[in-house]
Amino acid sequence: MDLWLKSKEVDLKKPTYEAYTYRVNRIKEYFLKSNPRLADITPKNMDSYFKYCLKFGKINQKTKEKEPLTVRSVRSYKSILYAVFNQALIDGLIKTNPVLGVSVHGKKNQDYSEEMLFLTEEEIGNLLHFISLHYPRLLEIAFMGAYYGLRRSEILGLKWSAIDFEKKTVTINHTVVRVKTISASDTTKTHSSKRVLNLFDTAEKCLLQVHKEQEENKTFFLGDYKNTDSYIFTWEDGTLYNPNYITKLFCKATKEFGRPEITLHNLRHSCASMLINRGWDLKKLQYWLGHTDTQTTLNIYAHFNRQRLNTSENDLSEISNRASDLFA
Repeated sequence: MDLWLKSKEVDLKKPTYEAYTYRVNRIKEYFLKSNPRLADITPKNMDSYFKYCLKFGKINQKTKEKEPLTVRSVRSYKSILYAVFNQALIDGLIKTNPVLGVSVHGKKNQDYSEEMLFLTEEEIGNLLHFISLHYPRLLEIAFMGAYYGLRRSEILGLKWSAIDFEKKTVTINHTVVRVKTISASDTTKTHSSKRVLNLFDTAEKCLLQVHKEQEENKTFFLGDYKNTDSYIFTWEDGTLYNPNYITKLFCKATKEFGRPEITLHNLRHSCASMLINRGWDLKKLQYWLGHTDTQTTLNIYAHFNRQRLNTSENDLSEISNRASDLFA
């Protein structure tokens, strides 16, 4: 597994390689107990491992107790093992791939799909006002998540060069992510994630406020200012934020706000729901959010419409009034 991982290092982006390293180490922890030979691994061994992961594959960071891994996570482990054994097969170390034909059974994928929670326009406004008072560091970041529907990596990857105040545009073409280390990249999640969006008036005011504060910080820190690449959202001395820090701080803010279920990514869903409510069509919304295909956008439509159906007044009461005299 170490040899396979090493061979992948040159082909993978650093965050992806770090994620692979974590999974490989977790797999090794399990098999090092019995330390079997590569050629002795059978489909039954693989099946037992996947079943173990579905019951005890995760360590709770607080309680240190073993917990189930999601089907999605176990399938990611299976993909790695399949690739490892496939390479061993090519190298002549084994005669068959023991992962082949072994299934990861569990709930259907939709049972594990992320719950799409939406905030209304009014709730977004209330949340931003709360953040401005209690967590001002998050204000402009939350604004970009709520009204542009940007991913965390896209928000933290924004540079001043992406903002054209004359043409009134925001170009999404750079990301900042972290697995073990903070990594910046001139690529987005997918090709469709690269997009040029409208810089509307409130967003312009938001960014100009950040720019003013940043210029003041540059004057204060002088030669100690670190933001040589001109990122928009940084610490006062120009150091890049740790993406995980922003996520945790936002969760702390929403918990105090009284909506602990709302994550930073839920602002992206909320943006979509507000734009759907304003009559945006599928293709326009797909471009704004940077979805590769319409299926992802359609899923948001479906979640939103289902939620709206269950919470809004039922129009059928009014529609069926003409027949109300038929019943006592």
